[in-house]
Amino acid sequence: MVRVPTVHVRATRRMILGAIVPLLAVALMGLLVPPAAAAPAAPYFGPATIVDGPPAYWAAEPSLAVGSDRVAYLAFTGWGGSVTQSDIFFTKSSDGRTWSVPIRVNNDAGGASQSEPALALDSANAIYIAWTDSRNGNNDVFFSKSTDGGLSFSANVRVNDVTTNSQSEPALAVDPVNPHLVHVVWTDTRSGVFGPDIFYANSTDGGLSFNPSARVNNDAGASEQGVPAIAVALNEDVYVVWRDPRTPAKGLDIYFSKSSDRGATWTPSFNINDDSGSANQQDPTIAVDVSGNIYVAWTDSRNANSQPDIYATRSTNAGASFAANVKVNDDLGAAIQWVPSLAANGGKIVTAWADSRTSGSTSWDIYESSSTDGLTWSPNVKVNDDSLPNFQFSPSVGIDASGDVFAAWLDTRVSGQDVFGSVLDVVPPTANAGSSVSVGQGTSVSFDGSGSSDNLGIAGYSWDFGDGSSATGASGSHAYPNAGSYVATVTVWDYSGNSASATRTVTVRDTQAPVPRGGGDRTVDEGQPLFFDASASTDNVEVTGYAWNFGDNATATTPTATHVYARPGTYSASLTVTDAAGNSATSTFTVAVRTVSPKSNELLGMIQVLDILVAILAVALAVLGWMYFGLRRRERQPPATPTSVRPPAPSPAQPPKEPDPLDMTFPPGPPRSP
Repeated sequence: MVRVPTVHVRATRRMILGAIVPLLAVALMGLLVPPAAAAPAAPYFGPATIVDGPPAYWAAEPSLAVGSDRVAYLAFTGWGGSVTQSDIFFTKSSDGRTWSVPIRVNNDAGGASQSEPALALDSANAIYIAWTDSRNGNNDVFFSKSTDGGLSFSANVRVNDVTTNSQSEPALAVDPVNPHLVHVVWTDTRSGVFGPDIFYANSTDGGLSFNPSARVNNDAGASEQGVPAIAVALNEDVYVVWRDPRTPAKGLDIYFSKSSDRGATWTPSFNINDDSGSANQQDPTIAVDVSGNIYVAWTDSRNANSQPDIYATRSTNAGASFAANVKVNDDLGAAIQWVPSLAANGGKIVTAWADSRTSGSTSWDIYESSSTDGLTWSPNVKVNDDSLPNFQFSPSVGIDASGDVFAAWLDTRVSGQDVFGSVLDVVPPTANAGSSVSVGQGTSVSFDGSGSSDNLGIAGYSWDFGDGSSATGASGSHAYPNAGSYVATVTVWDYSGNSASATRTVTVRDTQAPVPRGGGDRTVDEGQPLFFDASASTDNVEVTGYAWNFGDNATATTPTATHVYARPGTYSASLTVTDAAGNSATSTFTVAVRTVSPKSNELLGMIQVLDILVAILAVALAVLGWMYFGLRRRERQPPATPTSVRPPAPSPAQPPKEPDPLDMTFPPGPPRSP
């Protein structure tokens, strides 16, 4: 592959190669530069991707705009091969990561040099591109348009009306209300008296032809004005800024002028940078919002200890005056900030620039900052994602209606000269985990998060199934081994780190039966109490019911039970356990009841009879003993005297005796013989 080392570029862009040597010197001073800041929190710029590809074999000088369809449209200078050499190419992206195959815009057949493209869109997203073109020998400004989304471009049209000397550094704007009104400004060297000036021309037929050119700057000297930028308000006011050295004591300044009559006349130009010294201001960029507020940013060398920096200002009165200038970059060291790009949309203003603050580790990078008023700016964010000492330069930015920021820049990480792109997605995704589901235990459940969405695409999915298991990917499956209710969560994130989560309830039905324990064959004597215990039964959740069937028409519903078999025999018994889901299992077992002789109840009856007999015998013995002692007492008494022989003598007095409990009175016995 043959590569042309240079093409005609803007004054600041021509400095790229010349700046490499001092940039290397800056890189050698890396130890004196503060270390790179930690990666910012989400949202951040997503992965950078290469934009150019065949038939564009290298690329530079990107110019980017974002349409109302939220598509990024990009023109760039590319190497088209040894025949056509340096050409203008177009590509687009709906997500800032994948880009369409580049389309060649210029239609010349030779090897003329085309460079410095400027791209703008109308309200219907028709594409307008102007560029510097050497096909006629000198540099001219050419134009082309696409009304089919960049699939094809119209015949090229020369914008400038004088072909002598050089016209370059074009900038382009399309009226936001009237798409037939196209505005172009450029640096023009047609005057040998005034030197390079800023010229303007418009088209009122949508770019089919351009009206005569007009000088914008009003100085009478030969100062070299250059690097113009242009913006158009809703009321058709046209605003132009440029670099201007007309006051030598002040160095390079940023000048402003406007036209309210489609470029027929221009207000007296004045400088909008408010420093009083001789520091240089250059590389202006301009944007206007729907309210008519004008925003301007530029490279500024007013701070001796940190020059150059990026400065900005704002006008809220259609350019009659501008606010105090503010510094945009937030580093405090002696790093170089250079060549800003500015865009405004949806109440947000954003600027990006080349920055050497980490030149000791990553060389030159692209940094970005945003604002809602053009005066207060957010902490700076690194745009490119590489951490190697590559060279990133010449950024171009755009904003969609949601505030997403698209950026493109020159990058040397691959071939040494490519255009890379990235996007800062500020809109979080929407997660969708699917609807709730009920399944049986162990059944595979399908999970699908593809219903989730993001405005610029989802980068990844992660699943938490709620049982300690997890997975990644948009879809998959999972089986729950245990019953219960689980909350599965899907988390999705986009390429800028924004994330969202959604949940799905999975009810897993208990289909596993419990395990009965406590049965088992056993032998017992008839009438003997037998203990049953099922408390060792298990279930994956919980055993909630017990049912004993003892086989003799007796049952029990408690975990433990005692039962007596009244008759000998072999009984078929069972234990059934049930869980809360109604799953049950039964264990059967045999109980052998042996005959006992004598039986315990019969023995008890015999013992009771013996007790009665013993009691009767004891009574009989007591009666016999009483009778025996009574006879013995009578035998010890003296014989009685007959009453006919002598009179009875009085009985001697007897001492009192203790009563005898066995003493009984018997009837008198027969008289004894003399």
